[in-house]
Amino acid sequence: MAKPIVITGYPYAYPYYFKVFEYANNKDDLIFILPKHWEAKGGKVKIDFKNNPNFKINGLLSASFGGKSLFGGLFKGWLPSLCFVLLHIRLKQGSGVLFSCLEPNLLTTLYNGFWAKIFGFQHILFTWQNVPPEKRMMGLKLKLSNALVKLNLALSDGVICGNQKAAEVVRKWKMENGKWKILVCPLSGVDTEKFKPFYNTQGGSDISSSWRDKLKIGGNDKIILFYGALEKRKGVTILINAFNKLQTMNHEPRIKLVIIGTGPEKENLKSQVMGYGLQANIIFLDWMFNDELPALLNVSDVFVYPSVPLGGWEEQFGYAMAEASACEVPVVATRTGSIDEVVINGKSGILVDPNNPEQLNEAIYTILSDEVLAKQMGEFGREYIVEKFSHQVVAKKLMSFLS
Repeated sequence: MAKPIVITGYPYAYPYYFKVFEYANNKDDLIFILPKHWEAKGGKVKIDFKNNPNFKINGLLSASFGGKSLFGGLFKGWLPSLCFVLLHIRLKQGSGVLFSCLEPNLLTTLYNGFWAKIFGFQHILFTWQNVPPEKRMMGLKLKLSNALVKLNLALSDGVICGNQKAAEVVRKWKMENGKWKILVCPLSGVDTEKFKPFYNTQGGSDISSSWRDKLKIGGNDKIILFYGALEKRKGVTILINAFNKLQTMNHEPRIKLVIIGTGPEKENLKSQVMGYGLQANIIFLDWMFNDELPALLNVSDVFVYPSVPLGGWEEQFGYAMAEASACEVPVVATRTGSIDEVVINGKSGILVDPNNPEQLNEAIYTILSDEVLAKQMGEFGREYIVEKFSHQVVAKKLMSFLS
């Protein structure tokens, strides 16, 4: 009997992240320990556990959804009864690997690592963190966080890093564990069978064009799309500034901006739009499920993601940009964090400096005014995402590392 590969962590409560394991070759070796119920975005997103007959899944109650709960979110995703499930697996199948898809600065990760070692499991962590701790914190907070990270790494046998810069941060810890290993790979891939240009799907164009009817956007109008959390760090206010500059130029056909998401900045952004008098040209839509997004991407001419560094945080991957590229939509984004691992400047899109509406405006206009360039960028973008970040590719990397 093969050694069990136990996978836990609240990110896999989301169906679109979990889907990567449908492409795993050794599904029979996988055992999941996931929250029965998960909440995000202040309770606006609620996900209930659903059994999947193709996998062995244990649904447990989560004691913390993060945020301000339980030591300021340090117990985010904590499943207290995980230890009993691990013991049961140990007694029935023997010890194997426990992959905690959790950051090394969480007490939840320490809890998992402790029980992994007690029951003889190898423990693998996950991190997106691409900014060194000394650039994000200082004083006592830095010392305590570093102590927790070092302890978690000491209890681990390897780390999966979601981007290259995260791997650089992890390598600086210089752990003494000779068996310690690193994989650079996101926690999940992109569903390139769902996110694709609809001209490859019979009848798909009708689904996509129906969005123009819903939003009352003319068939010849150009569409700029953004979706994501409406927070300051996503830079949407910079996008609105850039769009306002676009509107001062004489454009034919007209240009519309569609903003999808929820978050603390939503009302401020709406006020900004009203201040510019752009209510007729900027459309706000609430947060959508992942399955609804391909049709909107297929009706869009450019996807814009103007992320900005904020409070020691920088963009860690950007699934939205990868999904846009998979649909052959050119991307305009900022040169910050790990975005350049997802968007290839000059090939799948254009990268500009963060907090620079002038550059953002110019980049958007460059793509909207050159259909040949837009088509070339879209085609390269899909090829790149399929090759580097599709579910098939990511599943193969994850399973090879965990086996």
